[in-house]
Amino acid sequence: MNLRKLMVGTLAVTMVLGSSMTVFAEEQTGNATGTGTSVGHLDKEVLTVTLPTGTDNTFDYYVDPERVIDLAGHLTDNTAVTKNADGVYFKNKDNTFSSSSDAVEFVGKNSVDVDVSVKAEVNATAGDKDIALVKDDAALTEATTPALLMNLTVGTETKAITSEGATAKAEIKGVPDNFEVKVEGGAYKYTAKADADASSWKKTTVQLSGKTNQKDVTSDMTAPQIKLTWTIGKHVDSYASASTMSASSNSVTLSLPDGVTLSKAEITHADGTNAIALSNQYTLNGSVLTVPADNITAWLGLNPAYTKLVLTFSDGKSETITMQ
Repeated sequence: MNLRKLMVGTLAVTMVLGSSMTVFAEEQTGNATGTGTSVGHLDKEVLTVTLPTGTDNTFDYYVDPERVIDLAGHLTDNTAVTKNADGVYFKNKDNTFSSSSDAVEFVGKNSVDVDVSVKAEVNATAGDKDIALVKDDAALTEATTPALLMNLTVGTETKAITSEGATAKAEIKGVPDNFEVKVEGGAYKYTAKADADASSWKKTTVQLSGKTNQKDVTSDMTAPQIKLTWTIGKHVDSYASASTMSASSNSVTLSLPDGVTLSKAEITHADGTNAIALSNQYTLNGSVLTVPADNITAWLGLNPAYTKLVLTFSDGKSETITMQ
C-alpha cells in the first residue's frame, strides 16, 4: 500500500516537470537602417563694416598760400575763420575751420579681420594750373612757388598724396565672440548676437590734413580735386607665397584679394635704395609671377648687388622678396 502511494507521488512529480519544458523555434533575424544627414558648410566669415555717411563736403578745403584768409579772418562769404599756421582750411562739424578734415569713421561688425584700404586719386582741374602737390615737408620748404602737402591718414598710417595719388590702409580686428549660430527658416545661420556688446566692435578712421608754403599766387592758380575710394576686404598678411627667390626657384604665387592687382615691380639694393622699375623683366601668368633666372643671376652679380624685388599692389600694399 505504501509502495503504491509512493509511485503515484512520483508519477505526479514527473507530470508536473514535463509540463514546464520549453520548445525552441527556429532562429529569427531582423535589421534596421539609419539615414545620415550632412549639415554642410556654414560660412563664419562676416566682413560687414559700417561705412561713413554724409561725407559730401567733409573733404572740401581751401588752400591759402598768401595767407589772405588769415589777414581777413573770414572767407569771402564773410564766414568767420580761426586762423591756422598751415594755410589750409577744412570746415569741421562744429562749424569751425582747421587744417584737418573731420575723421570719418568705419565701424567693424565683422567676425574675421578685415582691411580698410583707401585710395586717393588726384583729378587736375581745367587748364592744368593746380598748385603743385609735394611728397613731404622738405619738398614743401624747398618749393619756390605755391605748393601743397596733403596727407591721407587711415588708422595710424599716413601717406602724402602726390599727383600719382596715394593709398593707405588700416586693419579692423574681428570680434567672433559677438556672433552665434542660430536656426532660421529651417537652416543654420551665423549671425551677430542680438545682445552683442556694441562697445567691443573695432573701428578705424579716415582723414585728410594739409599745409601750404607761403608764396605769391598767380591769379589763375587752382587747387586739385581729391577723390577718395574705400575698399573693404578680408585681411591678408602676405600676398606672395614666398619671401625669397633664386635662379633655381624663380617664381612666386600671388594670392590677391578681389579687385587688387600688381601695379609696380622694382629691384633695389639691400638697403632699399636705388630702385629700378621693372617692365618686361618678369612675367605674370595668372597668379604666378616669374623672374627669368638669368635676370636674377645678373642682378646679384652687380656691385653693389640688387637683392630686393619690391612688389607694389593697387591697394597700396607692398611686399619685398629677397633674391639670393
